[in-house]
Amino acid sequence: MIAAGNAALGLWLRCGAYAAQHLTDGIVPGVIARMYGSKPQITKLVAAGLWHEQGHSCRHPKCAQPQPGDYFIHDYLAPYNPSRAEVERKRERAAEKKRRQRGVQDPLPDREGFGGESSANHDGFDDDSSTDRSPENGTSAGHGGASPGDSRGTRAGANPSPPRPSHEGGAGRDQGCRPSLIAADWQPSDEDVQAAQFGRSDLGREQLTAQQIDAVTRKFRQRMLDDQVRAAGFGGRWRQWAENERTEAPGGVVVPFAQQPMTKSQQAIAGLDRLRNGGHSA
Repeated sequence: MIAAGNAALGLWLRCGAYAAQHLTDGIVPGVIARMYGSKPQITKLVAAGLWHEQGHSCRHPKCAQPQPGDYFIHDYLAPYNPSRAEVERKRERAAEKKRRQRGVQDPLPDREGFGGESSANHDGFDDDSSTDRSPENGTSAGHGGASPGDSRGTRAGANPSPPRPSHEGGAGRDQGCRPSLIAADWQPSDEDVQAAQFGRSDLGREQLTAQQIDAVTRKFRQRMLDDQVRAAGFGGRWRQWAENERTEAPGGVVVPFAQQPMTKSQQAIAGLDRLRNGGHSA
């Protein structure tokens, strides 16, 4: 390989990737070789024994004879690269397993035991066709398995599922899953406040007092209403808002952490105001 040189080795790698992608079994079409490299590079690869032309005398049993104008990559096949036939057989086996799994229709959970694996997934594939799932209402009688004598209604009534916790905190979170405007009396939950305080600690900012939290919440509610923001929950947005607020001084009011830069026109007006004020003071 060293004798071929860096440029020729680059051609060898590119054409090797082409052969693997297109399943050519180590054949490099001449048009691809000339497109990826130059004639001197091809000659160096052939001279170094990395490529073979038609009529080569390599004694390796898997170095096939290419067509005129094409080349064969020396020692390309197993154990280094699978053949086209092997790849296609493996793909067909995988596709057949998927077809068998998706062809099984079993809408009810496995009744043979608790958590037993159904026949639809006996090959161990982790895909959406697995029937080892809970009923639609997410409940069952007993300790997680369905009794053969229980109907769907009996199972649902015997052990109703608890309400799922929401990750979007704050009072007013029971507005439902559909996006809606923020409630006029919305307040962050204790978890929201604690998460925001932890976030401020990580950023090296002071903890907010109760008065400052109230001020942040009022501004947050007003901003959400002004922008007509609709969401299923506002706890996460409030936490991010509270983490990015800063205080002017201990006990002071809360002001936005990120100040918007002045535009050129605002800077010009501010400069004129300073000139006028200086003139009056002189």
